[in-house]
Amino acid sequence: MSILKPNRNIKKDFEKIKKISSLVEKKLEEYKHKNDKRIEKLTLEQLQDLNEILRITDFILTKHEAKKEFYSLLKEFVDIINKSAGSVEILDDEIGELIISAESTITRIKDLQGMVSKNYDFESKSSNEAKSDTVENSANNLTNSTTAVYI
Repeated sequence: MSILKPNRNIKKDFEKIKKISSLVEKKLEEYKHKNDKRIEKLTLEQLQDLNEILRITDFILTKHEAKKEFYSLLKEFVDIINKSAGSVEILDDEIGELIISAESTITRIKDLQGMVSKNYDFESKSSNEAKSDTVENSANNLTNSTTAVYI
């Protein structure tokens, strides 16, 4: 997709831009000359004072700009820390929920294990049945003592 229309005259656009640019430059030169004329009228002492004021202004602006940069970096760092802290809080909440869920599931598993052990304890039932079978069907009954005598 073309931004410029195909029938648009680019040469006219360039000429228009050049004309506006020259007008702006002309105006800037006028302001420069006005300031130059003012400065030319100053005495040596006034020029020294103006120079000192300009140096101080430059220093203050430079210092202020450095503070703005420091502020910008510090603000960015604090934002990162705040976002990280919020993320950790959310993660902590989610971990807490998972722990509660896991504890609930573990309790339910233990309850089911107890029910299975209680209701379907094959080992204790089979050992009880085996004990009663061995007592009743034993070939060696120790309650009737007999001694065989050979002559």
